[in-house]
Amino acid sequence: MDPRHSDLPAGPGPAPCVVEAAIGRFHELLGNDNAAQVTQHRLLKHQRDARMAPDGRPLTHMLRPRFMSEAEHDQGCADGALLARAIHRLAAYALRPGEAGDLVRRQLALSDEERALVAMAPPAGDCGSHSRLDGFRAAGRTLFVEYNAHSPGGVISQDLLADAFLDTPVMEAFTREYTARPVPGLPRMADTLVGAWAAGGSPGGAPHAAIVDWESKLPWEFGALQARLRRRGVPTVVCTPDDLHYDTGRGLFTRDADGRPRPVTVVHRRAVLADLLSRYGPAFAEHPMTRAWASGACVMVNPYTSNLANKKSALALLTDPSTRCLLPAPEAAAAGALVPWTRLVRPGATACPDGRTVDLLDFARSRRERLVLKPNDDYGGNGVVCGWRTTDADWRTALGRALATPHVVQERVPVPVVPYPVLEGDRLRVERSGESTDPFLFGADAPGCVSRVSTGSLINVSTGGCPVPVFRVAPRRREAAA
Repeated sequence: MDPRHSDLPAGPGPAPCVVEAAIGRFHELLGNDNAAQVTQHRLLKHQRDARMAPDGRPLTHMLRPRFMSEAEHDQGCADGALLARAIHRLAAYALRPGEAGDLVRRQLALSDEERALVAMAPPAGDCGSHSRLDGFRAAGRTLFVEYNAHSPGGVISQDLLADAFLDTPVMEAFTREYTARPVPGLPRMADTLVGAWAAGGSPGGAPHAAIVDWESKLPWEFGALQARLRRRGVPTVVCTPDDLHYDTGRGLFTRDADGRPRPVTVVHRRAVLADLLSRYGPAFAEHPMTRAWASGACVMVNPYTSNLANKKSALALLTDPSTRCLLPAPEAAAAGALVPWTRLVRPGATACPDGRTVDLLDFARSRRERLVLKPNDDYGGNGVVCGWRTTDADWRTALGRALATPHVVQERVPVPVVPYPVLEGDRLRVERSGESTDPFLFGADAPGCVSRVSTGSLINVSTGGCPVPVFRVAPRRREAAA
């Protein structure tokens, strides 16, 4: 997720009274005897055993999960699902001829290589089966600032961290007074891959999966998914794009240690398209994975067409009146209420947040402290410029660069700041951390959320933020708890 300003005064707290009470009670339990030390020991052991250590550090050091009431959890998921449908509806126009398709393609700022890949999409192509929206709770709703439609991580990590917390005595004590339910994502991820293979025509007659990426900072997610698929009887390998081969008779395949071919009929593509294009250039159109996908010899989750919805400028489609008008009324209303004003940076007039028509560049120059610049295709906070953290001169320079390489400018949103306990030596203390709310989707369904927290301005794992598992909490009735 791109940076957000955690010292911006937030709106009302991120949770209703039931969650505040649950947080308070959990912190009380952590303060008893050596509960914090035992909790940290258990959490670190689980992470070591699962090798959940990006860059040699534990994935999370927080001693409390994220708590959400059932109502706010379900509302955030429902809002996310509605918004994702709107994004995919608009992105799909880029696959069609006509005036609306031309308008959407211009807004998305597709490169020539991306246009070529979109043109290769098989007839049954779609814009993806698994995705994640990133947002922040404010005034009782979640404002969504990004849509990750390529190959979002975090869902499987959440499952593993939830299991770790459930193995702690403090969680056992807490659940005598509160129900605490995580929403597992790993089973749905495996179901999604097999379901996509079946919906794509069952190429090869049986699902044979490949999880495809270069060296990953999330190898435990790959290992957990591989094990889950194998238990279902689906042969699964973890490999790099360079390990894939294709010919028209055999289809897509890898080779085992003895050089024997192993078929691949469903690709879980974790390698990001921008990185693939950067590495292979125009020749990527002839890559084995591309040829197999285009010919229907394999199904890809997510396909290259997911890049249409993954663009940062896809959110501009939701907030620009010229494209938002293409949506049904409920989706248009959700876009207006749940997405901050976003525009592709380019010369010309546009509607500003209050509806007035303004020159976009003049408006962006004069509203530095309320805006953020993001590259249209990058991820992990790379290349992001927060206007409130820079000078007028540097902001103008950044806007100039944004005209040369596609960027979006987006309205700043408040970040809820929430107490999370950590252990420093033998001292238990509370850190006030920015907290994200990120519904994950399988198809059109958003069953749950992941969450990340950070004391800095970056709330993403690659820059020091840490995930915490989300639990839906509710107080137990007294007679049930007795």
